[in-house]
Amino acid sequence: MGIKERRALNRYWRIFATGLLFAIFGLGGVLLTCTLIPILVLTSDSEIRRKYGKKLLKKSFQSFLWGMQFLGAMNLQIKNIDRLKSGGRLVLANHPSLIDAVILIALIENPNGIIKSSLFNNPSMFGLAKMAGLMRNVEGTELIRKAIESITTGDNLIIFPEGTRTKVLGELAFKRGAAYIAIKGGFDITPVLIVTSEPFLRKDHIWYKVPLNKPLITISVMEEIKVATTVRVGKDLILPSEELTEYLEEYYLHKLREYERSGIRD
Repeated sequence: MGIKERRALNRYWRIFATGLLFAIFGLGGVLLTCTLIPILVLTSDSEIRRKYGKKLLKKSFQSFLWGMQFLGAMNLQIKNIDRLKSGGRLVLANHPSLIDAVILIALIENPNGIIKSSLFNNPSMFGLAKMAGLMRNVEGTELIRKAIESITTGDNLIIFPEGTRTKVLGELAFKRGAAYIAIKGGFDITPVLIVTSEPFLRKDHIWYKVPLNKPLITISVMEEIKVATTVRVGKDLILPSEELTEYLEEYYLHKLREYERSGIRD
């Protein structure tokens, strides 16, 4: 068998493995939701419930991530994760693939996140999201309050400032909410750079459109960004949040271009 045939065969295997794992993830999530509904109905939202919910969410995502690597659907490279050992951080990341949130929640201690409201209507995610106390992205000013409270109580809050997966390679369009939370809460920012060696589970890709080469996803935790020395904060938070958002866009674009110039590939 030649190289091309082996690569094609490997690609077909990765399509099968990816589909299998998503099916297991979906079915497992539905079963978990069914199991958790009595708990959600009989108990009120509390710190203890969220604590156990986050542990269950983290274990579930770790299992999925392990399966993706064990079956050869992808490789994962992690850099400087020790920078996220402590809690109470605002973690911002770019969003190139569908499983970015899964990876970060699996890796980060005390994870919390702001997710699309539609996921709360998904039976495979509802139970875990509700139990863990994840936040909907449509709550407006209440979301800002909850985000600040989450970080203050020791969570590492994960936000994708783009609000959705990256639409166009080489372009980023950040929303202002993450910067506003950082400034209003007085938090510095822990940036995470996510890079895929091949287009993988992108916004414009169907799940079975896997690349010819096995993708390598690199997670790099960068040095903390000191907000107070990046923008001038006054009584009006709108202008500083706009300036910080522009700074973050340029920061991530610069880091992504550095990666491209480095020529790192799987």
